[in-house]
Amino acid sequence: MERMHYHQVSGSTEPYPGIEPIEFLETLDLTHALTTTENSEYPIHQQVINRAESLATSSEDTASYPRTNTTDSLAADKTAFRADGFADKQTLAGYFPRISDANEKTSLRIRLSKRNQALLLQVALIGTIFGTNLSILVYASSKYPARDGVGLLYAGECDTVKSANRWLHLLINVLSTGMISASSFCIQLQASPTRADVDKMHSLNKWLDIGAPSLRNLRYIGRWRLASCIVLAFSSLPIHLIFNSAVFQALASNDYSVAVVNEPFLSGAGWDLSTAIRNRGSDPGWDDAKINAPNVTYESLIEGMQKDVMNDLYEMKNVSECYALYEDYWAIRQGNVVVVAKNGSNTKSENDSLLLYTFVTPRYDNYAKNLWAAENGTAISIAFSPSPPPITTVYLGPPHYEASYCLVQFVNPTSDRCRLEYSTHILLAVCALNFLKLLALFFVWVSRKRAERRRKIRSEEWGVVVDTQEHVLARQEAVLSTLGDAIQSFMQEPDETTKNMCLATKYDFLQKSTLFKRWRKKESEPPVHPRKWKMSQRRWMSAATWPQWVCLVFLYIAFLVGIFTAMGLLVTSLKNRHFVLTFSFFQSLGFGSVSELTYLNIQLPRADPVGLISNVLIINSPQLLFSIMYTVCGAIITTCLVQREFSLMYTRAHRKPLRVSEPVGIQRSSYFISLPFRYGIPLNLFSAVFHWLVSQSYFLARITALLPTGEEDYANSFSTLGYSPYAIIVTGIVGFIQVTTIILLGCRRYDGTMSMVSTNSLAISAACHGLAEDREFGHELPLQWGVVEIGEDGIGHCAFTTAPHHVIRKAEEGVLYQ
Repeated sequence: MERMHYHQVSGSTEPYPGIEPIEFLETLDLTHALTTTENSEYPIHQQVINRAESLATSSEDTASYPRTNTTDSLAADKTAFRADGFADKQTLAGYFPRISDANEKTSLRIRLSKRNQALLLQVALIGTIFGTNLSILVYASSKYPARDGVGLLYAGECDTVKSANRWLHLLINVLSTGMISASSFCIQLQASPTRADVDKMHSLNKWLDIGAPSLRNLRYIGRWRLASCIVLAFSSLPIHLIFNSAVFQALASNDYSVAVVNEPFLSGAGWDLSTAIRNRGSDPGWDDAKINAPNVTYESLIEGMQKDVMNDLYEMKNVSECYALYEDYWAIRQGNVVVVAKNGSNTKSENDSLLLYTFVTPRYDNYAKNLWAAENGTAISIAFSPSPPPITTVYLGPPHYEASYCLVQFVNPTSDRCRLEYSTHILLAVCALNFLKLLALFFVWVSRKRAERRRKIRSEEWGVVVDTQEHVLARQEAVLSTLGDAIQSFMQEPDETTKNMCLATKYDFLQKSTLFKRWRKKESEPPVHPRKWKMSQRRWMSAATWPQWVCLVFLYIAFLVGIFTAMGLLVTSLKNRHFVLTFSFFQSLGFGSVSELTYLNIQLPRADPVGLISNVLIINSPQLLFSIMYTVCGAIITTCLVQREFSLMYTRAHRKPLRVSEPVGIQRSSYFISLPFRYGIPLNLFSAVFHWLVSQSYFLARITALLPTGEEDYANSFSTLGYSPYAIIVTGIVGFIQVTTIILLGCRRYDGTMSMVSTNSLAISAACHGLAEDREFGHELPLQWGVVEIGEDGIGHCAFTTAPHHVIRKAEEGVLYQ
């Protein structure tokens, strides 16, 4: 006698290749059987050999069924038969105790995979993120007080600030991705239909989505489930809109005053502001109508400058050195400057030693900060441009005063030119949204926990043995969130609306429209008559609907075209300023770094907090677009994988127990809904990284104005929109790679043996009309799809069954099935 070994693999979380299935292996002695569990072996004695042999496959049948070629199907086997040798749970449980292990209290695998436990884990995740965000807000607010909603976290070396900013933004995107993922899990679970929802829609000849995120289902689920989905969705959208700007880097740029004088000014000669006002006319370089020196009048300011000059507190520089110093937007030694004019002695009064004056603050547009010198007395606004060769001659203002030399105020350079700042308003908004999301998830968990407790109480009151109505009610309330849930439900209680339609596809139930009445659609009513099976190797992309693919591709194209078009328009200003636009030049501007060359001047308010918030909402709009793209992408991949899981169930290699939400015995557990970890983890990691890349491409630019004394000038500090061409290029490349990867994934082919059901509940139901022997316990054992019966009239029937592999037939072309 030969020996047969029954290898039982513990519950797996993967429904795809790479996980060993439950299988029977035959060796040389059939007098014994061995089951390999975690710590025990159970020999099968001779009295169950017949049952074991009916579940086993002979060594000649270990290969998968050969595909039927069209040219070889002329002699299709239409002889009548009916599958037999069905697996018996009670018999197998005596030798494989785990088959009947339904005690969730003793099985960690079952406890962790329960939907309520999975929801509790999501609540814990959101709670942890909320605690982290709240702790950061409380700590930052107490240790680093804010003014006008902006607080200083760190001031020091620029490299340290840039590095901390990048890592903090990566952390922010990890936290926000965690919140979005938890919300998506709960939304999909809430949008998953119950069996009662499905039966109601099927009676109306309508279908629902099972196993994938669905907007369609929201129209048919209960009000409280719909409300929770809306709250979770609308609390997620603002997260990426504002969270990335909760922390930002700021650079310091000096305020300073400019006074053009003649030689007597240096000796204490009198001066009058009226002469300087008259000389500057309408020259933009000397127009300070919208800029005021904070907390000081011009009279006292210039008087102080004159005294300091007379006390030798100013350093002399030639014209070239002076121009180079004030041409630099970020120079740390910029202080008040007195420019001595060569031709400024022909004034009408002895009190006219002051020829011109202005007060300079950091600019938030494209014009040079040293416009008073850069425009060279031409009264033309000059944009930032590459550093010119050494300047030896400078003319100032409409009178064309020629600079002779300048005196520059001594400024003690500080090491806190680069700063890491935060917004209390944004952090507070994020915490509020986070808390709202936490409450919604907790409400969903409590509601489901109470419903489960009520079902258990009813079960205990009525008794499991005598009450079949309780079982029916439990099946009606069961949520069909995975393909396995649906197959299990339809096998236990077949849906009469899809009877005799075992080869139905999703296309049989889609709405039809005519050419001239495109918008007047009518629900499809598929024919119930027998149909011939035909091999149809469709591509993965056919599992999703064409509006989903159009939406995804359109969003990606719009995103890529948008960011590159914006970059093209923005760098045009650099080209007009005579910069050479090369990749090395873009690299020199930094990756996500603040630069005076890359501001977006769209005339937003400057004052905080209005200026800060308005800039944040606009600059993070690409984040919102990508969040929508991520949701559509996840839905498409999930739909493709649901069909893949279904399409492999006819093979012996994939003869496995169902992957369900509430596993019993050897049923496979599911810690995800329908997106496996091998796809879900990379997709979530990519989402976090891509959100980070977008945050480095377009970002909040904060400029801190400093007085010559080193104090912050809050009135002239501002927030604006910044962009990084280098980061935009990298983001575009990564985005193109992702959409290309998704399209290539969609070009893969399904086997083609099983119908294209996708997530269509009607099509899934049609494939699950099993034989009576499999109705009670078949869903708890390894299943395989195939031809289980052919009638005397030659018409066959396909279904899921526990019958042995060698008994099940493969569908053949030319044979009718129903």
